[in-house]
Amino acid sequence: MLFCSISLLQLHAQNTNSFYVDMGGSFSTFQDVKYSNVRYNGFGGEFGMGYQKENQKAIWGVNFNAMFTSEKADKHNVGTARTNNLTVGAKYLYNVKRNLFVGATWDILDLYKKDFDGLQNNSGYDIIGSTLWASGVYDYKKFRFGLDVGLASYFRESRGFAFSVPQNVMESGDFDYQNGKFDDHFAFKYYELRTMPRHFQVRTTIRYQLSNKFSIAYKWHLRKFSEVKKYPVTYGAHSISIRYNVFNRIK
Repeated sequence: MLFCSISLLQLHAQNTNSFYVDMGGSFSTFQDVKYSNVRYNGFGGEFGMGYQKENQKAIWGVNFNAMFTSEKADKHNVGTARTNNLTVGAKYLYNVKRNLFVGATWDILDLYKKDFDGLQNNSGYDIIGSTLWASGVYDYKKFRFGLDVGLASYFRESRGFAFSVPQNVMESGDFDYQNGKFDDHFAFKYYELRTMPRHFQVRTTIRYQLSNKFSIAYKWHLRKFSEVKKYPVTYGAHSISIRYNVFNRIK
């Protein structure tokens, strides 16, 4: 009885600390209907790293993730785009039921950048901002299922595809061909706060634990919003990656 009691106390107090590295492949797609009905698709790679701590009561951690893809136009043989998506985030989830954790994830920085061939001075396009997500994690045997739903985004869409500017700038009468702040990532005057459903984002994760050191995951991300009504920007990404725990300490 004494042995069982001590074992249960140790199990309840068990903490797992891990520093990990992710590497894998990705497939992304992009379409901006306000400029063109052409959709871009392509393959690339993914890299990530982070620190995570978890016990029976909570999961929290910080992470960095980068995705790089090369996309081609789906309606003709001319036109390619190089896409980079970088995120820095933090999360905290609390145990509400056996194997179920619910909480929030904050992408402190989310930079989505594209370079289109053949558009010369208008080849650059980016979306930069920060997003707050409602998050959930459910563990079943060696599987971990994750779901993030975007609650609010504070972001700015740059001009691109000819000489465009955010719709709110046009409506406020601030448009000026010589205004360099339209390309300034720190010109917060031109950022917008959007909540669901005006700004829709969802992410899912299915992770399978191969061993204490290795796991494999499939991830999917979809984002959709409109600067001009009924002419949305839509992009999505699929990835499969291997995670290696550089250290995985259990106390």
